[in-house]
Amino acid sequence: MEATLRLIGRGGLKAVTHRAVAAEIGMSLGAVTHRFGTRDLLVEAALNFALVREVKRLQALALRLQIDALDFEAWIDALVGWYAKELDAEAEIHVACYEAFLAAARDDRYRSIVAEWQQTWRRSAELALTAAGSRSPRLHAEIFVSAVVGMVLEQLATPRRKFKTEARAALSELVGGLTAKR
Repeated sequence: MEATLRLIGRGGLKAVTHRAVAAEIGMSLGAVTHRFGTRDLLVEAALNFALVREVKRLQALALRLQIDALDFEAWIDALVGWYAKELDAEAEIHVACYEAFLAAARDDRYRSIVAEWQQTWRRSAELALTAAGSRSPRLHAEIFVSAVVGMVLEQLATPRRKFKTEARAALSELVGGLTAKR
């Protein structure tokens, strides 16, 4: 599955063929074709694998971040640090996840797992935003998660060396605006 995701990350869904996956992992074409009879089954399995994997990783991250949730600046530092490392080490996998989000827009087979991904993020952000003094933590969590998703996508598309510093500053500014007394 990870080989298929690397192919998706490098060349989009069109890059996935039984032959390309077999070459990527050094297996016979017959072995890949036997396990996944059609290209659509192979792509579907890989996208589901990516989303399930990311939900589990986000749930683990959310648990780790709960320790810092009462100190919002520490929470942002940990979050941005995690993403900076992730994007350096596994950019192709994250690109494949965005492909999965687009697939969910076209095909409802992927929508429930994408919704679970979003809900995992939102719950984590709600906890931290509540601690930061938000009067509307659910709404503010949706705004915050949308900003993070956009920043990560932008970093994948047009990498910046100062991503960590800039993302931290932007998220701190966003939270400051969301939690300001009116």
